[in-house]
Order: sequence, then structure tokens, then C-alpha cells
Amino acid sequence: MNIYFGNVTFNKVLEETGYKLTEEDKKLWDKYHSDKADLSEKESCFHIFSMPLEIHFKGDEAKEALLKMFTPDKCVEAKGYFNVIRKE
Repeated sequence: MNIYFGNVTFNKVLEETGYKLTEEDKKLWDKYHSDKADLSEKESCFHIFSMPLEIHFKGDEAKEALLKMFTPDKCVEAKGYFNVIRKE
């Protein structure tokens, strides 16, 4: 059984992940981010844990939003890697 900590907020993305997201990304974030770690509040959403650094998502729309937000050109400082996990 894994234990996860943290809810990375939009304002903490650079600090936690090394990515500098844009105002356009903020719109996607607001639409698809879930404060609930179990992803139960929306049909298509994601949640980012700080320890370990993982993104859990459900739904193809959330997956596409993540792909638009976390592009190589927005990586300012490599903070290691993070796992991306699809949840059903």
C-alpha cells in the first residue's frame, strides 16, 4: 500500500515540479484539477502529489490537458521525474 502526501497547487507547480506554467495553463488547471486525491469530484480530472511526486488522472480530457501543460519548453529546472498514473 502506497502513502501519498501533498496537494500541489498551481502556485506551487514551479517549486514542486520545475515547470513554469502559463495563464492559459491556469485555465486548464482550474477546469481539471481535483483537490480530492481520490479523483471523485469530477468525471475527468487530475491530482498532483508532492511525495512522491506523482500525477494521478482519470479521463482522456484530463490527460490531454496535462500533455498541453507539461511540455518540455516549460521546464525551467529539472526536479527529477514524476510518475503519471491513470486511475479508473
